[in-house]
Parts: sequence; C-alpha cells; structure tokens
Amino acid sequence: MTIDAELMRALAGEMTPKFMGTLDALGVPNCVPVTTTTVFDEHSLVFGEFLMNKTRKNLLACDKVSVAVITESFDTWSIQGAFLGFETAGDRVDFINRSPLFRYNAYTSIRAAGAIRIESVSAKTSLSKGHYLCDFLRCITVRRFLRANNRAPQSVPGAADRAPIMPRSVIEKFARFSAVRALTYVNEKGYPVTFATVACVPAGPNRLLLGDSLFRAHSASLVPGSTVAVSILTREPVAYQVKGLYRGIRLGSGVVDLNECYSASPPLLGERLDRPS
Repeated sequence: MTIDAELMRALAGEMTPKFMGTLDALGVPNCVPVTTTTVFDEHSLVFGEFLMNKTRKNLLACDKVSVAVITESFDTWSIQGAFLGFETAGDRVDFINRSPLFRYNAYTSIRAAGAIRIESVSAKTSLSKGHYLCDFLRCITVRRFLRANNRAPQSVPGAADRAPIMPRSVIEKFARFSAVRALTYVNEKGYPVTFATVACVPAGPNRLLLGDSLFRAHSASLVPGSTVAVSILTREPVAYQVKGLYRGIRLGSGVVDLNECYSASPPLLGERLDRPS
C-alpha cells in the first residue's frame, strides 16, 4: 500500500496534529498524539519512541495500529497499518534524530524508532471552517436540549451520582473551539480505527458529544456499547485522553459516556485524573 503526495506533505508537518490509536491485550483502544509520526518511505511510517509508555506496551501486545492526521485547513486522513517493531539504531533512528524537534534540542532524544507498514488509507475528508463552526455550535445546542430533556442514557445505573470523570481543566479544553480531537474505536475486524474530529464538546464532566461530518463518516461503523478513546490536543501544547462507552446518536450527535480520564502530556504524562488523590 502506498500513499499519495498530498498525504505525504501532511505527515511531513512537524507541528501537524497526528494521533495514534492502539489496542491493549484485551482489545481496549488507546488514542494519544504522536506528532513525530511521519513518512519513512512510500510504504511505511516511522515515529520516535518519546513519552509514550502506554502506546509502547500496546504495540508490543498487539501490532494493529492506526494513525489520524489533520492539517490546518481541516484536511484529514485515517491510516491503518501493522507495527513492525522498535529499532534502537539504523536508518529509522537516524531519520527521526535528524528532524528539527530532536536535532536542535539537547534535552530530548528518542529511545527507539518505531516502524509501521501501511496497509490501508482512507480517502481525504475535508471540513470547511464555516461547517466547523456550524457543527460546533450545533453540538452545543444539542447539549442544552439533552440536558433540559434528559434524553441521553446514563452509562451505568446511578451515573448521575458518580464522581466527575473529567476535572474542570479537561472540560475547559474540550470546550475550546481551536483544539483538535481524535477518536479510536475497534471495527468489525478487530482493528483500531482512528479519525480526527473537531466538533466534540463536553456535556458535563462525564459525557462528550460529537457532531461534525468527520464523525458522521464513521458513525455507521461505531457500535453502541463499545469502548472508545478520545484524545484532545491544544495549542499550548497540552493533551488529555478520555475513555468511555459509545451510546449511539441522539439528535444527530454521537454520545460518549466516560469512565476514565488521563493526562497525555508532561508533567503528568499517563497519570489517571479521575481517581481521588
């Protein structure tokens, strides 16, 4: 499988948001930003093993992997592949270390370079800024309606009485118009699928709503009751990951009831945030 020149340019962007979806040994999805991901050749991707403990464990347990990339103009692709392993020396390691992120920074280095064989690539999906704004505002309207009419199901009995899953700092990030998100789910063949989304807003501390065309392109493949992982990356950059159950579509928006929340960036990388301290 090869990728075209436009996707190569998107993946070559040093600061272009890229998200990696993996599965643990039990098939539970994980989704985090891995911005070092780039093209090594027309058949494979390479990324630096840098601040990615959970992703590393998942890749060693299951070689199925997916990558989503979204550009500043809201062009996005989803890639599926097979993880080929980590290398501590050789062409791929040299390739990553020559990138500006590592070449000019004496305080960062990679432990290894990971390789991914590309197996499939989605068609490009684009979202205009006008549609983005409309979809984002529509999600907010749906959130208000669902709250007022109690139309969305709870994730578990008594969920209304549960402690908040997302701290206020995470809710604030998901409420931002400018942040980018990605969701990973498991398809009918047991492979992770990761796609970028932008209209993904909080409906309280335990729920997210998704409502743009990027989500709708995948909604037919999302099975209600399945576990999904959602990652958000801000401009600071600060990243978080939440996990929960996809509950289906209400009033045109996808509903995810949350049960886990993690920091996905330093200084609390990988720390679970929904547990009492």
